[in-house]
Amino acid sequence: MPNNSSQTRSYTVNGFAHASRAADVVAALDSNLTLGLSTTEIDERRDTFGFNELPKDRQQSYAALVLRQFKSPLIYLLLVAALMASLLGNLGDASVILVVVIINAAIGAVQEGRAARSMAELQRLSAVSARVVRGGIEQVVNARDLVPGDILLLSTGDAIGSDARIVECAALQCAEAALTGESVPVVKESGTLASETILADRTNMVFSGTHVTAGRARAIVTATGLSTEIGKIARLTATTREAPTPLETRIAQYGRNLVVAALIVFVLVVTLGALRGLQFIDIFMVAISQVVSMVPEGLPVAMTIALAVGMQRMARRGAIVRRLAAVETLGSTSIICTDKTGTLTRNEMMVSTVWLPDERTFEISGNGYAPAGDIKLDGFPFVPDLALRKAMEAAALCNDSKLIAPDAADSRWRVLGDPTEGALLSLAMKGGIDVDVLRKDWPRWGELPFDPSTKMMATAHVGPHAEQQVFIKGAPEVLVRFCGRNDKSDLRISVDDPQQQIMLEAADRMAHRGLRVLAIATVENSLLESGKTMESLAGKATLLALI
Repeated sequence: MPNNSSQTRSYTVNGFAHASRAADVVAALDSNLTLGLSTTEIDERRDTFGFNELPKDRQQSYAALVLRQFKSPLIYLLLVAALMASLLGNLGDASVILVVVIINAAIGAVQEGRAARSMAELQRLSAVSARVVRGGIEQVVNARDLVPGDILLLSTGDAIGSDARIVECAALQCAEAALTGESVPVVKESGTLASETILADRTNMVFSGTHVTAGRARAIVTATGLSTEIGKIARLTATTREAPTPLETRIAQYGRNLVVAALIVFVLVVTLGALRGLQFIDIFMVAISQVVSMVPEGLPVAMTIALAVGMQRMARRGAIVRRLAAVETLGSTSIICTDKTGTLTRNEMMVSTVWLPDERTFEISGNGYAPAGDIKLDGFPFVPDLALRKAMEAAALCNDSKLIAPDAADSRWRVLGDPTEGALLSLAMKGGIDVDVLRKDWPRWGELPFDPSTKMMATAHVGPHAEQQVFIKGAPEVLVRFCGRNDKSDLRISVDDPQQQIMLEAADRMAHRGLRVLAIATVENSLLESGKTMESLAGKATLLALI
């Protein structure tokens, strides 16, 4: 764990980072925007600041889980009943009651122990990753390993693993509802803000626990672990007591009512016996036996077995319940509000269909980001021709992401950056395009980052023979109408009003199949000069494909 002095330093950097120039923050954290931190510096800072994680709940021992099963008014009544039965000499009844209590505790402890192990495994599998620059090399690390001074590379769809000061950004927006309650994405910038700027208005900062919804950025980590803004909330919630479930509340109320009823019966029996002149010891024994007979020995174990069966049935459907009593609570739930991406889905995308303006439709097979799959036209394998290859090259060049091949740490193909762009790279590789060689032959000379207002992005490239080309990708309903009239050739088809309608109808057909559709276009013999906007390209673009 980090010592107190290190925590103070981290708080200080984080507290004033928004009011300092980005260059000053980088200098204060002794980092380098191009090279990042070295392995030695990372190890030293981890020793000082600790791992980038919030305190975890202590793993309860099996003995603790067993003892927790006894925390119920009904169990208390059964134990009292067992004691009274033994005092009356009914050792058989007392033994039965104790066996019931022990079986009940064992069943509950076993089920909750399994759930705890499953939860721990899920937390391990759902660890957040971060794209960083370390030693001059771009790499993906577990967010747990981030330290102050790390250089973060952020893009659309990324989960942010620490608080960081934005150094440079392009059309960056972040969803910060979990932290600030702001329901719409917050537009970010890299400028300096006033020192008194409140947390929700610190637009030059990104925070742990939030997500990038659009754009990209380079940022420097200013705080980790409990020193982050979400960590401060964790400090407050650590002292919050867990509320009882509805079932536990009803059982507690039932136990109290049973105690009251038992006391009333006890008093009535003793009173009636005394009025009839019976000996007190006889009256007392009769009263005790009546109280014992009122306790439902089978109820706790029957209830535990029913809940355990429910827990097992839910586990087979992929739902893990940590506390046995919570099964009934979840069973009473009628509406669940949840995030989708990365929760209900894997946050992976794959190109399944490509439509060209000559009205040919190609079907693409495969799985995930792996560049293995077939390209088929009318059900038959198809080797990409010039038109299809041009569209694939444009999709790979107008792209800020990178595909990572399987390695010892992960057997799957992964994407560094936006999932949609990763799918486009996989498509290009399925078409036989070497993306690294393509990007080397067509270096980027300029760009217009994705803008939510235009729903498009553009990149300018110069080819191996000094060809100048701008590639655009964006929403079909915008980009199709953005295209203008061009001469027909094998590589492109001009766009006029009737053709625009055909293309928009093709996009609609794909969308009705549940597909997310992107349009790809090109502007030939053009570059993006300084100060140019997307509007300067209007009417000059030629549609290459709908993907």
